[in-house]
Amino acid sequence: MEWYIIVLLALAGAGLFYLFAGCIACLVLGFIFKHPVGRLGRPTYDQMRVICRDFDFSVYDRMEKEEFIVHNRGAELKCEFIPVPDPGKGRAKCVISAHGFGLNLIFSARYAPMFHALGYSVVVYDARGLGKSTGSSSLGYLEKYDMAAIADWVRERLGKDTVIGVHGESLGAVTALETLGVDPDIAFAIPDSCVTAADRAFSGVIHLPSFPFFSFLNLLSKLFYKIDMREVRPLDRAAAAEVPILFICGTNDKVTPHAQSEELFAAAKHPLSRLELFEGAWHTGSYAHGKERYEQAVGDFVRTVEEALPQQTQQEEKASV
Repeated sequence: MEWYIIVLLALAGAGLFYLFAGCIACLVLGFIFKHPVGRLGRPTYDQMRVICRDFDFSVYDRMEKEEFIVHNRGAELKCEFIPVPDPGKGRAKCVISAHGFGLNLIFSARYAPMFHALGYSVVVYDARGLGKSTGSSSLGYLEKYDMAAIADWVRERLGKDTVIGVHGESLGAVTALETLGVDPDIAFAIPDSCVTAADRAFSGVIHLPSFPFFSFLNLLSKLFYKIDMREVRPLDRAAAAEVPILFICGTNDKVTPHAQSEELFAAAKHPLSRLELFEGAWHTGSYAHGKERYEQAVGDFVRTVEEALPQQTQQEEKASV
């Protein structure tokens, strides 16, 4: 066979491959962002309860709730404030919990009793483009500003000195870590099943190499939505964080393998940061897999963080004199 025929065949094969990659990128972009295909299969609140049928929602159903809306960067976020019945003395405390992609606030509501037991009010919400919220999902790029805006609402509601922690699973975990980069007053973060970077999330879900598929996806994202998803890098946020972080992941997580949580923990500099691995648990399944141990780990971590807060406050007071 002549050499130029081989070259032409190679070029044609490469062209078809990149065309295929572009088509995959378009389909994924349509699923992620606000297009009709992206709305398919997203559960209602009642369907979410069925999905979480192993969890008893009776305690959550009896809790006092206050619905509110946060408007931020083109999205209307449907939120729910669940005040702790007995807040006690001292600074108010609140945890903002974010769910994963394709879910809604009911998935986060499972954690309200746990945080109430620790003396924390809770905010759960539908992430942008999901549940009853409007806007477009962006794999954490815009979501971090949403969580920061909700934190501002909490400070207005409970006081500027409120101790605010952030918790999230999967996309919510990415959001929690990314928020540390835009809100320096967050006291702690608990990311569950977190990825180190957006491109690794893509390969974990789609099971295709980052290049060229994610590269095409990001090109389209920048072209149509002015969003560079390569800037979504929880690993960088963990490395730069000046607050304690509790990383949680299951050893049977095929979407965001626990090795990535180990990377995140290794990058975290705060001495109170911890890593909890749940043997055999799947993606975002650590709580269902070991509820008592999960609550124990979170409780120990939060209490340790709280013990350090008065010291930090005294140091800040001395520095301001």
